Amino acid sequence: MSHHVLICLPTYSEEVHINFAFSLLDLTRALTDSGSTYEMLHVASSQIVRARNFFANYFLNHPKFTHLLFLDTDMKFPAEGVIKLLAANKAIAGVAYPFRRQDLDRSISSTDTGLTMRQWLEKYADYTFAPITDKNGDVNFINGFAEARHVGTGVFLAQREAFEATMPLSECYAPPAQYKSSIANGKFYGFFETIEEDGVYLGEDVSFCLRARQAGLTIWALIDQTVVHYGASEVSGQYLQAMRLNGKVT
Repeated sequence: MSHHVLICLPTYSEEVHINFAFSLLDLTRALTDSGSTYEMLHVASSQIVRARNFFANYFLNHPKFTHLLFLDTDMKFPAEGVIKLLAANKAIAGVAYPFRRQDLDRSISSTDTGLTMRQWLEKYADYTFAPITDKNGDVNFINGFAEARHVGTGVFLAQREAFEATMPLSECYAPPAQYKSSIANGKFYGFFETIEEDGVYLGEDVSFCLRARQAGLTIWALIDQTVVHYGASEVSGQYLQAMRLNGKVT
């Protein structure tokens, strides 16, 4: 089956990480090799919710597209992951990836002996994925896919059904002025408008996934792909303390 994918690239200040650029190049080659076609759409905005809403509404206004693919430009991702998302033929699916934050005060226990720093960070990272677990609290997965309550939109694929089903659960507005000429039907649905659940404020990705589940759709996360999420990291140190920790001084 051939796919025509709308690749959506939101940025804050029109900047992308160089390794994202290489990942995108690999992806375009992989899509072509698989027989799929694609077009790209970019929006630079400090308002990520409005940008994602624009992408979704633009997608709906252009029936030639079979899938909408969100890619965040601060990540290195494997093209294989996107090809697996397409092949799975799910209404909503995304790759689970780590947040950029780390709890630097977490203790290193005896169970971590022998781990490299990279493995330790991978083990304890928080991931953009909330699994639906069985009665024992275990995550069940087949071919790398696990059912989720929500998954992040950094590498996120949605079919047309995903937006058609969530339309009744989303407020409809007139398009913002800068997007008006690109939304032919004059309807701007707030698919990613943030909402709350049990008194908790939800992000735009979680809000969309909640709407989708309320509409009867299932969310899937691909958990067998390695994604590098770039961002500012904190490294603090005192050389004398480093010597103490290494047993050089007491």
